[in-house]
Amino acid sequence: MNTTFLIEIGTEELPPKSLRTMAESFKNNMIILLIKNHIKYDEISWYATPRRIAIKIEKLNITPRKKKYKGPSISNAFDSLGCPTHSTQCWIKKLGIKINQVSRVKEKKREWLFYEHFINNFQIEEKLVEISISSIKNITIPSFMKWNENNIQFSRPIRNIVMLLNNKIVKQKLLGIQTNRLLSGHMFMKNTKIKIFHAKEYPEILLQSGKVIADYNIRKTKIKNESQKIVNLAGGYLKINDFLLEEITSLVEWPTILIASFEEKFLNIPNEILIYIMENQQKYFSIYDINSNKLTNKFIIISNIETKNPQNIILGNEKVLNTRFSDAEFFFHKDQKIPFNEYQPLLKNVIFQHSLGTLHDKTNRIKKLIAWITQFTQANINNCIQAANLCKCDLVTDMVFEFPEMQGTIGMYYALYNNELENVAIAIKEHYLPRFSNDIIPSDSTSYSLALSDKTDTLVGLFIIGKNSTAKDKDPFSLRRLTIAIIRIILEKTISIDLVLLLKKSLKTYSNIKNDKVILNNIIRFILERIYFIYVKKNYAPAIIKSVLKCNITHPIDIDLRIKAIANMYNSNTLKSLILMHKRISKILILSQEILHTSINYELIQKTEEKIIISLYKCIYKKIQYFLLKKDYNSILEELYNLYEPICNFFKKIKINDKNISIKKNRLVILKKIHMLFFTTADFSLLY
Repeated sequence: MNTTFLIEIGTEELPPKSLRTMAESFKNNMIILLIKNHIKYDEISWYATPRRIAIKIEKLNITPRKKKYKGPSISNAFDSLGCPTHSTQCWIKKLGIKINQVSRVKEKKREWLFYEHFINNFQIEEKLVEISISSIKNITIPSFMKWNENNIQFSRPIRNIVMLLNNKIVKQKLLGIQTNRLLSGHMFMKNTKIKIFHAKEYPEILLQSGKVIADYNIRKTKIKNESQKIVNLAGGYLKINDFLLEEITSLVEWPTILIASFEEKFLNIPNEILIYIMENQQKYFSIYDINSNKLTNKFIIISNIETKNPQNIILGNEKVLNTRFSDAEFFFHKDQKIPFNEYQPLLKNVIFQHSLGTLHDKTNRIKKLIAWITQFTQANINNCIQAANLCKCDLVTDMVFEFPEMQGTIGMYYALYNNELENVAIAIKEHYLPRFSNDIIPSDSTSYSLALSDKTDTLVGLFIIGKNSTAKDKDPFSLRRLTIAIIRIILEKTISIDLVLLLKKSLKTYSNIKNDKVILNNIIRFILERIYFIYVKKNYAPAIIKSVLKCNITHPIDIDLRIKAIANMYNSNTLKSLILMHKRISKILILSQEILHTSINYELIQKTEEKIIISLYKCIYKKIQYFLLKKDYNSILEELYNLYEPICNFFKKIKINDKNISIKKNRLVILKKIHMLFFTTADFSLLY
């Protein structure tokens, strides 16, 4: 039977940056619960516009089906008098049945209580309501709001719910609203209620009668393709930012693509500022010249209204944009009347964090830290200190006050206008990188030295004043993102720096710190937890990561090399042999519980196999020390593997538990020294 189920949640304007995530979350929740309830279907689709999210499930299998329940075995089902035991009573109570409804079934030479019944269409309908309610409540939503006395929470107020099973309304009061079959058309062009008679009519009925393209991906493709077509005819091209395209798709129900222009004089303003205003604030597409690749004074508007006279929309948008550019031009020229470095004293008036002083104090701490960091990044110390001096100055300019997200970028341009070195100016912009997951990291050594100094200072400062949240799902100060940024810079730029030394140096830049050892340990623990999750996300085996971190290494490059070395050998015979050798030695040492000397007593050596293993140990020990200096862990593992056959022979020919206790202890010392060699790479006990 070709059965279609539809649920559409009609709302007030949903947040565009999370619309797609919410709709996909709704679909994923539905899929999980349909599978859990053994409800089969052919296809499930999600739809989303600014005022709705919907799910359509096609070819639902709602034919009556048997549901089987296996109960206690007959031997445990009844007592000596033939009465149901406690376990049987609990089972039938859970199913809501009586004992006379139960049958018996023989399986694997044993007999069991058994119950089966048919699930009919009405129960499927009830189940779909239950699944829908649970799926809605578990939609991934960045922030909730309440809008009536029912205390119902959602991203935005819910105004309508359509729920159909084929042509039938699934009647239910859902989230305080009675379900119906009335869809809302376009707010401005078809602001009427549209009656949908059958679930399969969705979303075509909205397209034909409501001026709404409910299919998100069709809407997105239309915006992209038609914009490019119009721009090509105008002799230009687009650099489409997918984040912007997603946001614009989430802002319109009936996209109409229009081309407009702004006054050419504004092209004298740095292009990044113009693009930021057009794309981030106004949600326009910037147009570039196909020959020169330079920004033009034309742009694309994605209107949510189709009109016979689009010129009014174009003129309105042009007026708004010219006004925004005029403001930017005014602030840009006004700020430059003051030399850029003279903004630094004004930072004394801006609090960084209560108890951590001002931005001026932060600047001084960054300068001290970056001067120390340059020995590891090989950056020019004078350039780094100058970049640190100026890195926060743009925060007190009118431009950044007006356009906060342009911090760093404005500073770069002002530094260049004041004849600062290019890498100093770029560092002012790039020291905020990376801002989010998968964002690029600073390019130049001055830039990443400054970024590392700034982020480390912030991390340490927030731990000092106790702003490190312990809640797993809460991170109000973005400490996790900050920590991951620090680790990424160290690893991707191969900065050979120890975290303990870095954090100690940063702590010293703060005055009157109490419990600095406790704070240091807390930060290290926090960073190592983030390192663990970084490698898990990269699909490294958790056991490998844990085995390396257990060695209490605080050198990210060292951690990285160890993890990769073991991962390269994972599932190989070499690593399996090393694990087996370590396991056998560890077991003997644990069971012995002897207090051992630190040195081998050569006078107690009796057997040839002992001499062979000691000689081999000395040779391998020297090689490992050399490879440790080079951090060549692949070679260390290969050297350890050279012990495998001799150790097997040692155990075959030598009895550890000698009657002479001194000989026994001496042999245990040999094993302990070999055992310690493994810790030069990882704690192998976590690889078993």
